[in-house]
Amino acid sequence: MSEKKLHILHGITEVAGQNSYAVQGLREIGVDAESMVLMENPFGYHNDICLHVDRNDRKKLPLSVLKLGFFLLKALRRYNTFHFHYGTSIGFNQELFLYKLLRKKVFYEFHGSDIRDIGKFCETSKMEYIPELDIDEHTKERNRKICRKADGIILHDDELISYLPEEHAPVYGVPLRMDISRFTPAYPEEHKKGIRIVHAPSRRGVKGTAFILEAFEHLKEKYPDLEFVLVEGKTQEEAFEIYKTADIIVDQVFVGIYGVFSIECMAMGKPVVCYIDPRMKERYPEELPVISADRDEVEQRIEELILDGRKRRECGMAGRAYVENYHDYRAVAWLLKGIYEGRYAPVTGREAYRRVRKIKETLYGRKGEKE
Repeated sequence: MSEKKLHILHGITEVAGQNSYAVQGLREIGVDAESMVLMENPFGYHNDICLHVDRNDRKKLPLSVLKLGFFLLKALRRYNTFHFHYGTSIGFNQELFLYKLLRKKVFYEFHGSDIRDIGKFCETSKMEYIPELDIDEHTKERNRKICRKADGIILHDDELISYLPEEHAPVYGVPLRMDISRFTPAYPEEHKKGIRIVHAPSRRGVKGTAFILEAFEHLKEKYPDLEFVLVEGKTQEEAFEIYKTADIIVDQVFVGIYGVFSIECMAMGKPVVCYIDPRMKERYPEELPVISADRDEVEQRIEELILDGRKRRECGMAGRAYVENYHDYRAVAWLLKGIYEGRYAPVTGREAYRRVRKIKETLYGRKGEKE
């Protein structure tokens, strides 16, 4: 592959901007890449091609099949590398033999709920089992199939490794990516009364919102001028405006990893409280500034930040530096390019993050400007 010019397609869905940021970064480093989705993303992420295919609309199923079939034929001629998100390809994984037949490279990127076995997860977590969040046998069989047939599996961190089928393609750690320049940091004031705490649950049960609300009610009794903002039902831009005003961000108390929400808030210079599983902490960079707290610790960790203005500010500044070092979409794009070309051996854990930081500092310098 390294002797051929890359022509890359990312599809067929958008997950927290990871499709669009990957393509944006690849283009900026001179790689021919496009993104495709079935339906437009409600958060407004840019994608090059939208087929306007609703998988749930059975009345339009024949038309949808024709659209997908026609696009697949064009894609097989246009691209030599396919990067699919959330466990689904153009032909819903029925066409994988064609990629092999035509010597195309195929990578699958898992994001969490597309492969995480909630039953297994709850065995070692304080989260109660939520049946509707679990993957079914059909999804498990799908994952077994694509993990066998893919050229590589892309994971953001090591948390999902334990959910991969026994037989799977090489695993490449590729940190979450974002355009950090979108966010101007607004670090918390050290000497401030009326601390504002923000929590924005995508799924209350998974985030542990009930425990976070309970912690806030207890803290409110001790600190009457405390303010708590629950962000739900907002557009992305409306939510961002609220995050900018926060002194403390609380993400989740169950999952054991940090995600895009934590990264966005760190980019804004905010201290983030988010449960990090001790096993995962050893797999992230040592300087990870996220303040870990499970459901039994969250009240104490928030109170520590309420009482320590310097810590709030220092955590906010450390968070901004962390995302600049490890989650810059351009540096991650260079990593992806090397993976597609077969220049990087499969690695996970801290080594994957070290790769991104090394790329970042070599090509863009510590401040992020191209040297």
